[in-house]
Amino acid sequence: MLKNKEERQTSLLLVGVGTMLTSMVISGFLLGYGVDYWLETAPLFMLSFGALGFIGGGLKVYNMLSKF
Repeated sequence: MLKNKEERQTSLLLVGVGTMLTSMVISGFLLGYGVDYWLETAPLFMLSFGALGFIGGGLKVYNMLSKF
């Protein structure tokens, strides 16, 4: 069991970081899939938005961890 308040905050921050990165990448792929379906293109937008989601997620994670 976690010993003090600081350890609990650290563990919750790490869970939040993983969730944030994963959700941004998945939302980028889903949004790209929707645009591809709408415009009848191959995986062009899905890959592009997925990459943008990964980059945005990485920046968000960096900002969250640098404040801590």
